[in-house]
Amino acid sequence: MPQSNHDVLYFVVDIDYFYMFYYFSLFYYRLCVSSLPTSSKKMLSLPSKLMNHAIAKQPLKHMLSKHLLAAEVWHKRTLSSKSNGITDTNLKNSVNGKKSVEMKQEPTLSSVDKARQMNLKNQVIDSSLPNHDPQRITSESRKLEVKAKSLLKQIANEKGTDKAAFLYAINTYISQETLYRRGAVEFIYSAMHEMKTFGVNRDLTAYKALLQVFPEGKMIPRNIWQVEFMHYPRQQQCGIDMLEQMEVNGVIPDDEFGVLLKNRFGSTAHVTRKYLRMMYWLPKFKNINPYPIPYILPTDPIQIALFMLKRMCVDQETKYSVLKTTELEENSTQEDTYIVSAQSPIQQELLSKHNCNLPLFVEGPYPVYLRYLQKHYFLLRAEPNIKILRQKKQQEIEEEKEKNMFEWINFFDEDYKSIKPVVSVHEQEDSTILALCITGTCSKSSVQTWIRWLEKSNPNLTTTPVLFKLLSEDHEMEVIGDNRAFQEQST
Repeated sequence: MPQSNHDVLYFVVDIDYFYMFYYFSLFYYRLCVSSLPTSSKKMLSLPSKLMNHAIAKQPLKHMLSKHLLAAEVWHKRTLSSKSNGITDTNLKNSVNGKKSVEMKQEPTLSSVDKARQMNLKNQVIDSSLPNHDPQRITSESRKLEVKAKSLLKQIANEKGTDKAAFLYAINTYISQETLYRRGAVEFIYSAMHEMKTFGVNRDLTAYKALLQVFPEGKMIPRNIWQVEFMHYPRQQQCGIDMLEQMEVNGVIPDDEFGVLLKNRFGSTAHVTRKYLRMMYWLPKFKNINPYPIPYILPTDPIQIALFMLKRMCVDQETKYSVLKTTELEENSTQEDTYIVSAQSPIQQELLSKHNCNLPLFVEGPYPVYLRYLQKHYFLLRAEPNIKILRQKKQQEIEEEKEKNMFEWINFFDEDYKSIKPVVSVHEQEDSTILALCITGTCSKSSVQTWIRWLEKSNPNLTTTPVLFKLLSEDHEMEVIGDNRAFQEQST
């Protein structure tokens, strides 16, 4: 056994123990060379020479003993050079038996070449390859990425940007790279980057077709070491990125997707573990909402606006109306858009009891989202009247107590009516909501048309001042004057 880590082991190479000797000698070589100077490390290139000799089926006994002996010599001379002050260059020349040679000067570059190099460094490459490991993104992978992008762009120009064209692009690549699937990772990343352009970023069938770009059966790990050390790491990381994109877009894989994944990476790979975690959690999150939203949303903007208002309004008696501005206004210059209004009978009753001397407010547009779709809504509100309701309710309670003066009430029992006044769901602490609407253009004229239409079913609105607090694109509030004249007066 060696006395220290710097001792050198000598072995007699036997052909039956080739692999054991190769790995052990490579490990010990790295252990010896790790303490050598930089100039000494450049002279020893054992791994590449070992590989070349292994390929050429040449004997390794003399070469290994030679390099191990060289490693020992370099280590001993390095220790002595540190004590005597000998530099790395003199040490190198003394071992080779040669005089010191001056370093060759690097060729000078012209100003044009320097400017070209600076432009290449400063150039921002629009790449779809993720920056997980920058060392793996080579010039060859860039070329394969450009080739994949050109194929997708060509098919988009010829076939259009739809699902059929996306599947045709995948089949075209598979037909071109039938055997080795060269550039499969670059093609998948490029296709994932363009899925939103083709409109298939939420389509499970497109992800299944994209997964079939990987060759089947080639990348399955055969032992536990290959499993834990991520056999085919770039391909597995690409599959994990595909699953993460599916998770972001709300696409839940099915059993068929899992079969395709296991046929390519096996049942114990890292990407398969990611799939199993998704299959456990995503169905739970999908069914956790007691008011589920349909996965496929309608394309008609009016139907989308109706669906949004129905989810916003809690009152089940709310009535919804769809209006056209051209039908309501006689002015030919009025913009052609739609208005979807929502108002319940309780809101109409609150509006009829509103004091005409107190103004009403139209505020918006405020954003509302339905999955990945966005709309803006307006609301007609009044100042909160909770104090008045409490006083009124207190009077009613006192009147009831006077009527029931001679009835026995337990001292420890408390009347629940005296705790909190009963108010409608539309009467909030900050305001009283009287109506809601969504317009197609979110313009001032469309909201004014909506208020004119509300006057027909709410006569009290004609004698009540209305202030329009509208938010512009830069979120600045603009106040417009009374609705009876419907003239824009900035205050």
